Amino acid sequence: MTTPSALSPEQSPEQSRDGSPGPDAEQERAQEAAPARDEATSPAPVEVAVAEPVIAERDTEPAAERTEAELRTMLGLGPVGAVMPLGVRARGWIVTGVVGVIAALLRLIGLNHPKTLMFDEIYYVKDAYSLWHLGYEGSWAANSDAAFTNGNFSGLSTEAAYVVHPQLGKWLIGAGMEIFGPESPFGWRFMPAVAGILTVMLLTRLTMRLTRSPLLAGLAGLLLAIDGVALTESRIGLLDVFIGFFATLTLYCLVRDREWSRARLARKMAGTAPGARAPRATIRPWLLAAAIALGLTCSIKWSGLYLVAASGIVVVTWDTLALRRVGARAWFLEGTVAQGVSDFLHMVPAAVAVYVACWWSWFTHPGAYMHGWAESQLKHGGSVPVPWLPGHVNDSVLYNINDFIAYHQRTYEFHVGLAAAHPYQSKPSGWLLQTRPTSFFWQDKAQVPQTCWGGDCIQAITSIGNIVIWWSAVVALAAVVIIGVKNRDWRVWVPLIGYLGLYVPWFQYRDRTIFTFYTVAFVPCVVLVLVLALGMASGLLPPLPGSTSAKAQMEALRRGQIGPDIRPWRGVGARFLGFGPQFGRTPVWTPPVVETDPGMYRISTTSTDADDDLESGSDASVTDPRADATQQTYKELTGYPDLSPSSGTATPASSDDGAPQPAGRRRAWAFLSNWTMAPTWQIRTEGICLIIAVTLLACAAAAFWWPIWTGQTVSRSFWIHHMLLSSWV
Repeated sequence: MTTPSALSPEQSPEQSRDGSPGPDAEQERAQEAAPARDEATSPAPVEVAVAEPVIAERDTEPAAERTEAELRTMLGLGPVGAVMPLGVRARGWIVTGVVGVIAALLRLIGLNHPKTLMFDEIYYVKDAYSLWHLGYEGSWAANSDAAFTNGNFSGLSTEAAYVVHPQLGKWLIGAGMEIFGPESPFGWRFMPAVAGILTVMLLTRLTMRLTRSPLLAGLAGLLLAIDGVALTESRIGLLDVFIGFFATLTLYCLVRDREWSRARLARKMAGTAPGARAPRATIRPWLLAAAIALGLTCSIKWSGLYLVAASGIVVVTWDTLALRRVGARAWFLEGTVAQGVSDFLHMVPAAVAVYVACWWSWFTHPGAYMHGWAESQLKHGGSVPVPWLPGHVNDSVLYNINDFIAYHQRTYEFHVGLAAAHPYQSKPSGWLLQTRPTSFFWQDKAQVPQTCWGGDCIQAITSIGNIVIWWSAVVALAAVVIIGVKNRDWRVWVPLIGYLGLYVPWFQYRDRTIFTFYTVAFVPCVVLVLVLALGMASGLLPPLPGSTSAKAQMEALRRGQIGPDIRPWRGVGARFLGFGPQFGRTPVWTPPVVETDPGMYRISTTSTDADDDLESGSDASVTDPRADATQQTYKELTGYPDLSPSSGTATPASSDDGAPQPAGRRRAWAFLSNWTMAPTWQIRTEGICLIIAVTLLACAAAAFWWPIWTGQTVSRSFWIHHMLLSSWV
């Protein structure tokens, strides 16, 4: 729209942009020519010709084009070239290593105890030995468990055994047996322990990516390291701990794909106006990695199938909402149909291919279970799952396909029909509260003929979850869902994928023989929910750029309702728990108004701070015209001073936020500036106290139940006093 302020200095007020006379000039010229209308040419045609371009210019104002920085903010990403400070990243890796060492010590010390096969090790450990020596699961003679523990493997026959789980987990268990010897209990349990250690470290990196806080990342890793379910399952030769590892790897890859795909979307749609067509789908490496992880999860147990479905739904939802955020044309159809088909082709074929590939040993060994079944069926006039497949050669691939499908049909019938009573079976409704843990090992005075203080000696291993973590996580789950939905924070949906894919589906099999130790598959999600809730309560979890909470915080900052030296007002419940935000009523310091949303990231465009583990958007060398204002606003928003040498300005030593402070006053949580990306003035003392309380109580609970988790020799009365609930006995 043409306004006087938009005219160039060379243009007069009587001249429009195209050099034609303006409407005011034409009106004055018409008035002067009125007395001589008979001698002059009528100006009416000129008036019409002049008016039309002006009206058209006013009515067809083009929509504004968006920059990449604006689109990234809409999509919840940091500014172009934004990375975390080197110190924060370094501390993130330090805490990853520290919690990894803690997890390793807790899982590897005393791993060879007990020296007998316990619980379902009698199946999986012997199957692992069979796979590595026959190429398939063979049958074992009755009562061969004791001989196996003594190094006598003569009970193994070449007759194929009927097993109901894929082979990958048993291959992994067997790898440890090949390293340390098949007769070594340490070898049986080494690879599950490694999986447990890696899961702790992977959860730490996932939390670091979600929260940008080494403090919260280390907290997540520590809580998982000292959880009873995760610990006991890492010290026994079972399969479910591998599900937990590959499921956590899936979540990490999904988060990386979300960042990668949205950064690409912002880059491709930069310079476009709302209503532009969405860019074409392309190969997404992190989504393919997630599909591979999902295929590996299903290759441990079939329970991973539900995680595939949950992950696919979430990915399509994320992609559709991203197109909506940027105002793409036909965003719903583009997201659900076009992008949905691309997501399906990325995930399902790759996951299926990985799953089938993990059965390679079954396909290549004619002695494996149900090999030749289809041929026998056809010879005797029976039916096969896919009768139209040709082929008449024994053990051909085509026959193997029918054998493979029939094997899976029989396995599925076994799983859904398993209803045999077991003393430690439990309903999924009690899993989150750990109402019925699983007893993996028990020896009383008959096997432990000793007398302990307080009575007869026993050795017991029970997978009791750390109740401080699990019971707190139930409350945290409700809080995180409510706050996440209200603030539209996508981070809360990352652990919820695990709940939806690895916990909720068990309710349809609640009458089946199932156990609480299945929760090890999603216990990283339980810990992550608790950590996110604690981060929200303490102010250590900054809002996402462009989110509802970020906009509200920016507006409150502009009005002087929050900021350094302003004590936020809270209600009774918020004062106790630390939840907010509820902005202060009496502003003390009013920051300048800056019309930009910086996001909650510290800006650094130096190549030395680059980290391939942190998404950096596009080329950091590209400067954004609002970069200086963004950095200034971020400084005012977070309270972190600008310490760059090029700034040429120094902040007072008594200030950690660039704002005037009373002389001699030091901010209470200033030392946390390198341990979190949240503003130090936003950190709530009651929330920090809540974190300290939960951590100390969880560590105390871990020390309390350590003898029960590891099978230490204790008295019967000692064991009874550790069974807090009657359902635990």
